[in-house]
Amino acid sequence: MPLTYSSRGFVFVPAHSNSCKFLKSQNVLKELDPDDENIYMSNLADKYFDRPEEPEFDICMADFASEYEIISINKNIKNPKTPIKRLQTLNFAIKKRCNRKAIIRYPYFNRETDRENYFENLLSLYLPIRSRNELKKPYELFYEIGEIFDVRQQCIRRVKEIVYENRKKYEAHLKETDEMESLFNQLSVDMKDNEWAEIVANKEKDNIWSGEIELEDNPDFNILHKRKNKNTFIDLKQTFATTDEIRPFLESMNYEQQEIFYYVREWCTQRLHNPDVEPLRLFITGGAGTGKSHLLKCLHYEATKIFSRKKQLEPDENIDEVHTLITAFTGAAAVNVGGITIHSAFGIGTQNNTLSDNLSCDKLNSYRCKLGTLKLLFVDEVSLIQASLWGAMHSRLTQIMGIHSNTAIFGNIGIVAIGDFYQCSPVAASSIYSSLLWSDHFEYVELKINERQKTNIFFSQMLNRIRKIKKKEDMNKEDRDVLEKSHQRYLNKEYHPEALHLFARNAQVDAHNEYMIEKICTNIRIFYEVNNNDKEIKSNGRTETKKNSKPLRLAKNARVMITKNICVNDGLANGVTGRIVEFVENNNKDVSNIIIKCDSSKVGRLHRVSCPHCHGRDTICVMRESNTIDRLDYDSQSKKTTKQFPLRLSWAMTIHKAQGITVDQVVISTKDFFGSGMGYTALSRVRILEGLFLIDLHFDKFYCNENVDRVLSQMKIMRKKQLIFQESSQFLNILFHNIEGLKCNYKAFCNYHLLYKADLICLAETWLKDDTRLDHLQLNGYNLVHKTRACSFVSNHLLHSQKGGGVAIYFRETIPIKKNDSYAHVNLECITVQIEKSNIVVIVCYRSPQQDKKEFIVNVIEHLKQFNIDKNILLIGDFNEDSLENKSKPIETKLENLGFVNMFKDMPTTNSLTSLDCVYSNFILNKVQYRDVTGTFYSFHDALICSIDIENKEKESNKEIEFNDDEQMDTDTCLPTSLSFLEISKETNKKK
Repeated sequence: MPLTYSSRGFVFVPAHSNSCKFLKSQNVLKELDPDDENIYMSNLADKYFDRPEEPEFDICMADFASEYEIISINKNIKNPKTPIKRLQTLNFAIKKRCNRKAIIRYPYFNRETDRENYFENLLSLYLPIRSRNELKKPYELFYEIGEIFDVRQQCIRRVKEIVYENRKKYEAHLKETDEMESLFNQLSVDMKDNEWAEIVANKEKDNIWSGEIELEDNPDFNILHKRKNKNTFIDLKQTFATTDEIRPFLESMNYEQQEIFYYVREWCTQRLHNPDVEPLRLFITGGAGTGKSHLLKCLHYEATKIFSRKKQLEPDENIDEVHTLITAFTGAAAVNVGGITIHSAFGIGTQNNTLSDNLSCDKLNSYRCKLGTLKLLFVDEVSLIQASLWGAMHSRLTQIMGIHSNTAIFGNIGIVAIGDFYQCSPVAASSIYSSLLWSDHFEYVELKINERQKTNIFFSQMLNRIRKIKKKEDMNKEDRDVLEKSHQRYLNKEYHPEALHLFARNAQVDAHNEYMIEKICTNIRIFYEVNNNDKEIKSNGRTETKKNSKPLRLAKNARVMITKNICVNDGLANGVTGRIVEFVENNNKDVSNIIIKCDSSKVGRLHRVSCPHCHGRDTICVMRESNTIDRLDYDSQSKKTTKQFPLRLSWAMTIHKAQGITVDQVVISTKDFFGSGMGYTALSRVRILEGLFLIDLHFDKFYCNENVDRVLSQMKIMRKKQLIFQESSQFLNILFHNIEGLKCNYKAFCNYHLLYKADLICLAETWLKDDTRLDHLQLNGYNLVHKTRACSFVSNHLLHSQKGGGVAIYFRETIPIKKNDSYAHVNLECITVQIEKSNIVVIVCYRSPQQDKKEFIVNVIEHLKQFNIDKNILLIGDFNEDSLENKSKPIETKLENLGFVNMFKDMPTTNSLTSLDCVYSNFILNKVQYRDVTGTFYSFHDALICSIDIENKEKESNKEIEFNDDEQMDTDTCLPTSLSFLEISKETNKKK
């Protein structure tokens, strides 16, 4: 297939100074002076050095060629999607490519035998320069030790570092490729015996280069050889949700969601540090309204945040690489969760006969560059995905990752699938659970808490019953009565005139929409399809068979739905709804654009930046498009393509289209339900029972797919963590966490799923001040004891006036506690309490990295001196000393000499897999220790949880504590000689 018809655009980059150029046309040459040396047409390199003097263009030649297209200044482009900027001297302009970058090709030089040309070419391609004079000879030495000023980062940087950073964008597996190239070149040098082989090889290489020169994407050359470009590769980018946007979602997760969240989070942390960890295969299911999409957004945010740390672990890591990706079957579902469609993400055709097509070499290279680092894939609304598409995803990921093994599926990528098989199933196709790539490979977990209808418990329970009702099974009488009342409300017309109507079939949808446009709108316009010459194609009276050959009837204020995936990344996807606000006409009084205000303001943010009709407005606009489902499927070579505005009226829609949306009112027709789960899907679109209206009643149409129960019973259940906290009164449950700000993390802290199971909640780095109001930081059922950093150090100490620090203890009201009432400064951030019904002293302590370790341990020893030898002591805190390091650990060594053992010595307690947090004990329990480390999204530190048997404990080692006075520092003369404990009464400590 000629490259001009390929699926991906490419451009040849004449980076080397000795690259060939085309002569100007004969007519132009005749008019030149005989001594004029300007006889060549400008090539891409000339245009690169003539680019505008703007910060945007401080880029290398490879980026310039890939990201920008060169156009003639005489070319008239209507409504360009990106700004057009003129070159400084040449009669050309440049325009940034809208969605997809071009593949670059460039001259090849042998690194072993032609080193100077090799390095000149490398520097010209990947080093941002304004003139070739900026490259210093010898080029190899300049590459290895040279330095230049990086305009973008405003600092001096090594040339080699900049070249490597830019080169990684275009060459996957760079180190391995260089090694293989060197080996190949060396072998080529050694094989001089066969001269004919060398001649043939060089001839073939010349032929290839000649073909590339002929097909160079040069505007001068295109004038002589007009051709169309086709580019169907979507430029995938790592998406990042802002903290402000996602924080409310994280803070409002319920107990079920948090269990799954931290399960996936733990896998992500393991995968970050160990590429060989077993891929995650998790199916998250649950009824409509149980917060699946809510959880998906939280999971994607956290996974992306974790994998972005790879840049710190590996400085050579390209920051643009995609580590996580959200996909969905439909465009509307993808927009709802901030993802893209499966077909767009992996280049899979939308037609069944194209699902098994392999990627071409150039397109495969592009996908490997973008998705080669993919670690976790999210797939939403899997109930709509057919088995054949699921298999195509497996094949495509296997192809992209280059892993071909009978035991590896989906290219060894972790997959989190979200959906509900009790909702609508694929139309005229088998569900993915019938695939061999499903049941045996995925574990599942079910969300049961209904968040959408949580204000109406009965409605939620009714939906759960209808969700699993079997075919020919009688519906609960109470549920029938409720549905009959919904039908009566419809007959009484208690619904809003423009409430969403749901039908099973398109004919009913069209009929209602036509009724509504006649009722609501005036000045209705009719839009026919147009051909390639923009001529209208009107019906000849015969029955039309094409799907969208029927003319569109639209008007201002009409409710419409986009019917094509125009730009899923920007929310312009099939299924997105809005209202028409304006028609834009051209000079011929024909409508060129239709302006729409979408229901979601997030739709079209990128579109509004460049669109002159929508800039500064909360709208988007559409123009006529080809009659394909996806813009990427458009074939520019087809002469039979017709165009139409990708819209349809949307006062009503099919139930399949409505899956995934939530509304305040919905009107449903049940008589033509033709599949399992349709009734349940339709009913669960509304938040409250009072917003449900039924046009008719057919109870036999409500039933589920009975195979779902069997499939789920055969799947493995997600391995939940064993609960460490013991529910017996003989155990003391303790949670310790370096919270990194109690005030800013208070909401997330209060919602933490293990919090209220603890008897003692010990905190470090509360960052509170002396004037902070503690009544806003109380926990229901707990009392709070707190100590700020300023109260912990004498006034002349270095840390006294520094921000941060602080320790606190929340203790359950039912547990009597005695607290140290001494206010003397020992230059130690700590709080000491005693459990009254047991012989256990708890000391919560924090050491700042700025505090000397020797000073810290001396002050700890001074504090411990005040206790009797028979006291069982728990020393809890963050000492900022990594117990997993092989270096000397003076704090740990000294405490072990005093008879203390760190219960969490062998366990990482931070996101960096260091062990800074600890629980030291001077008594060893005769029972099995209950301990664990659990992550938190709001702190760098994990939470430490342990459960201690306070009624049946024995000291197996009762080592006497010996203090060495020589190791102590001089302390304040006012240090107390005995520790005073005062009982804390619940009444005096409660805030009023």
